[in-house]
Amino acid sequence: MTRRMRLVLFLGILVVLVINIAPYLWTVLTSLKAKNEIYDVHIFPESFYFENYMQVLFNSGFFINMWNSFLISSITALICLAIGVPAAYAFARLHFRFKNVLFTLVLVITIFPGIFIIGPLFNFLRSIGAIDTYVALILPYVAYFTPLVVWILTGFFKTIHSSIEEVAIMDGCSIPKVILRIVLPLSAPGIVTTGIIAFTLSWNEFMFALIFTSSDRARTVPVAISMFQGVHSLDWGQMTAAAVVATVPLVIISLMLQKYIISGLTAGAVKE
Repeated sequence: MTRRMRLVLFLGILVVLVINIAPYLWTVLTSLKAKNEIYDVHIFPESFYFENYMQVLFNSGFFINMWNSFLISSITALICLAIGVPAAYAFARLHFRFKNVLFTLVLVITIFPGIFIIGPLFNFLRSIGAIDTYVALILPYVAYFTPLVVWILTGFFKTIHSSIEEVAIMDGCSIPKVILRIVLPLSAPGIVTTGIIAFTLSWNEFMFALIFTSSDRARTVPVAISMFQGVHSLDWGQMTAAAVVATVPLVIISLMLQKYIISGLTAGAVKE
């Protein structure tokens, strides 16, 4: 590669990096500005204004919303994996009638817009008394994100050579034991990565959370952030501070499980 090509490649990467980092940098800087500075042309605040964070953390009930999001997202991710792992294994390893048709339906569900079912879903949740509860969000999230989990894990299980499982079955190991003792340990990186995806999607989901909750009893972080409004305008300082605080748990989880995430994302390239 010539020096000119390297320079062009470097500049291209730099442009992409700036485009991706700029919104996050703007959010952090805005959260550290007073109200009279937010609409100024200055990029950096004249002095760091931590009152926005104090209001979010101690005078708003945002911790309750954080707990709601964490609990709902964790339960959703666990249920999605409990359903998705055996389903994905069946699609990857077993042969049965209408297998391709069913897998196609799984793919269709992953791209189906949620707005199309919002009305019937609201009526159903209201009929069972689930509105403004955790159930009102967990049920739709599980139904909506499990097909994505199945789709991702099916591709991951196909990268694991079937000869290992065949030898275990020949030695008298049943299918459930093969899954528990062989498949799950080998596919741990992929399962953890998929679980984080389901967790993150649940954490960031806004539409269902806005319509199916009406109080802090079940309201999640995205809706709570949208509630930071002034009398005549949005309170951008507190809103961006809340967004920064809400991002911290996802960053911590990603850093703690970084090894599994990297292994899961690159597994398809190295397994034989």
